[in-house]
Amino acid sequence: MRPAFEQRLKDLGYGPLAIVHAFSTLTGPGTVTEALAELAQNTRLERSTAVALDYETVEQQPGLPVGHSLTITGVDRDGYGIRINYTIRPPLPPPAGRPRGEARDDHAYEYADLGGFICLAKPLDRTTGGLTMPLPQPRASLLRVRMSWSQAPTSLWEYSAHELRITL
Repeated sequence: MRPAFEQRLKDLGYGPLAIVHAFSTLTGPGTVTEALAELAQNTRLERSTAVALDYETVEQQPGLPVGHSLTITGVDRDGYGIRINYTIRPPLPPPAGRPRGEARDDHAYEYADLGGFICLAKPLDRTTGGLTMPLPQPRASLLRVRMSWSQAPTSLWEYSAHELRITL
């Protein structure tokens, strides 16, 4: 039965990793529902090619030190999340931390950032970084992301931040 199962899933566009996990689930103690969940999860992970997303900046108060400016250099979606890449000029002084990020989709689901990176970029005239947000729920078509370097302990929705509206 495996060749027919594998061929049908290939015809539907699933990759090898997703097929193996789904088949293992069905031949073990798993249910059809669990096999479908495996297909969904592993299909997302197999889509590692980043896809550029359209976005617009709607608020520009990132909580950076005076005299520093933030430029968003790209927003991409891959199998792991939504990645927001940025540049800060002039470079942030050490110990510069990464921003906090929070998001809401157009169905009122909320998301916290998964982490990111920040580094001094050659020719040492800027800081570059990235922030990763989780993949939104499948029905979402718009994601509002707020990010800030402010150390305020409250939600980013309660004070000024840098906000992007991302079309999914």
